[in-house]
Amino acid sequence: MIPFRLWLGALVALVFAMPAAARDVHEALRVEAARPVAPRMPRASFLQQAPVTDVTLSPDGGAVAFLRGDTRSRGVWLLDTATGGERMLLARTNVTGLAWTHDGRWLIVVAGERLSVLPALGATGARVLTSLGGAPRREFLAADPFQAAVLVRERTLDALGRPSGWRLSRITVDGRVSTLDEDPQRITGYAFADGRLAYLQHLRDGRLATTRLAADGSRHDVLLCGTLRRCSLWPVVAADGSVALVGDVGGDLRRLQRLRADGSLVERAADPDGEADVDEVVPDPGDGQPGILTFRGAVVHSVGLDDTTRDRLGAIARQLPDRALTFAPGRSHWLVTERGGALQGARYHLFDTATGTLTGILDDAPLGARDGRPGTWLPVDALARQIPFDWTASDGRRLHGFVRVPPGRVARDLPMVVLVHGGPWNHVAPDDFGSGYAAFLAHRGYVVFEPNFRGSTGFGRDYLLAAGGDLGNGRVQRDIEDGVRALLDAGAGDANRVAIVGASFGGYATLLALTWQGDLFKAGVAIVPPADFAWDLTWIGRTREGNRLSRELPYEQWMAAMSLDPGDGVAMSRLHAQSPLSNAARMHRPLLMIAGGADQRVALRGVLAYAARLRLLDRPVTLLVDRDAGHTDAGDLMREVTFYLTADMLHRQIGGDADDPPDAAMIDDIRTNTLVPR
Repeated sequence: MIPFRLWLGALVALVFAMPAAARDVHEALRVEAARPVAPRMPRASFLQQAPVTDVTLSPDGGAVAFLRGDTRSRGVWLLDTATGGERMLLARTNVTGLAWTHDGRWLIVVAGERLSVLPALGATGARVLTSLGGAPRREFLAADPFQAAVLVRERTLDALGRPSGWRLSRITVDGRVSTLDEDPQRITGYAFADGRLAYLQHLRDGRLATTRLAADGSRHDVLLCGTLRRCSLWPVVAADGSVALVGDVGGDLRRLQRLRADGSLVERAADPDGEADVDEVVPDPGDGQPGILTFRGAVVHSVGLDDTTRDRLGAIARQLPDRALTFAPGRSHWLVTERGGALQGARYHLFDTATGTLTGILDDAPLGARDGRPGTWLPVDALARQIPFDWTASDGRRLHGFVRVPPGRVARDLPMVVLVHGGPWNHVAPDDFGSGYAAFLAHRGYVVFEPNFRGSTGFGRDYLLAAGGDLGNGRVQRDIEDGVRALLDAGAGDANRVAIVGASFGGYATLLALTWQGDLFKAGVAIVPPADFAWDLTWIGRTREGNRLSRELPYEQWMAAMSLDPGDGVAMSRLHAQSPLSNAARMHRPLLMIAGGADQRVALRGVLAYAARLRLLDRPVTLLVDRDAGHTDAGDLMREVTFYLTADMLHRQIGGDADDPPDAAMIDDIRTNTLVPR
């Protein structure tokens, strides 16, 4: 079953809560100081790869499909939930995504520019259904909720091959293609009733219009969501003719609502803590309606929407107490996935709905990132925990973030690293080990602070829009600085030894901090950083990257709604005037920059121009360029080089623990890719 994931009311009775947030940071710091000091662990162990990915449960709960192997060679596998037996369906493949057809007999496989199906349970004959991408920019959306088929969206083209509109199509597993709808503007959502397309959602003048398609073919607009209002249609219409809507219509937090045929909305469920958006909605395996809601604010917690689901969540909680879990229910079994801020890699369990027993599955050893050799997961008890931390910004807004402290050490005496997330419309999730970067830095003796500044996702529409385009030396930078000072006041970190690190927008925030807040930040590491955010926003709009980033609104409309219209000369001039590039003379702190030669999101020439200007000013800058890397796809060797160079620079500048020496391959890579040495 594929959960209804989101990037962006009435409460039910029982919440399945993962580890409770220690919102009293003083007590949390005391607890961490009392833990045993962690043994020294090698850098490479933080870069190990999960050998099993894309784990997905069949609708009947009878099989688990997954990918096994490293990034160089992965196979498609199937596990029988009744016997525990495994078999390979496909070897050495470039598959990037898996899903199940509605009947559970076929496995849908996304591999490069092909969409295929593999026989899984009782079916025969693998086949390619369609190509992806190309001029129509065809993309797989989801499995059809009623038929053994897939749903795809594509651009329609006129006689000259120019985009003219959008098409939603169904392709059955035997290759039959039927057009479900066409619209001049982008189709963004749909809902089916007994196999018939009953609701359609599409853009209309920058807003999302929801239209009911009656059985007689007539169409009736029932809801028009305002610009940047989140309102995603659930794909299956309920028995009473209403359809679930996951959105923030009429409020701030994204929540579960129900849209009636007459356009009226009924509140169904929201975060019991009143803090976080709905992040994930999981269907009930019986009727296909929403069954579990998951929220990721300061902690991960899930809500069951009926008595049976709540009972099963409770049974799982008793067997896996105080764990961060998410769920994929099937009829005979549930797939339960365990993650954590100090848990490297995911752990998978099967819950038997008949007996209530829980069994661990897919416990393959992790693989070395560079050599692919089996290893051992890092010990949970030796890693820094992810502690929720709230602070009040200088304008009074309450903000959220996380802090990690090396176990067994007094936080007040340690140097601090501020690790800023990218986006900026993204967030640091709770109970998330992530890339291992934060865990590695904490293990090397730093207090690691990860702020979810305003503009971050997950905490409601108001939180998201509160940045108001002030992304230069303005409100967002103040949020980061306010959070650092609040954490220092709480007894975490040495105010004289603070550095800042980030990638993409986080790299830009790093450059801004060294430019404008050099009294606080003593050094920085900026990975794929735009040195002039205004220029980069304009550049992206002239490439295909803008379309990839903006999934609903056209790029220019999206940016305008976020108060960052590239055509607004006043707004762009303000950002440019505050940019690190325009103020290079103010930057005196040691800086390491790492960029990708094939980056389509942050232009390399902008990074080179900034580095060249700093060198002319005799500023302490080092620049490495991985010629083959894009924005987020650096190779395994370069990832380890990044870990090493970051730790080495921070050790020299603010006094954390020394890292392990680089090996010969790393030394050669550093020598080859260093364009601006210090």
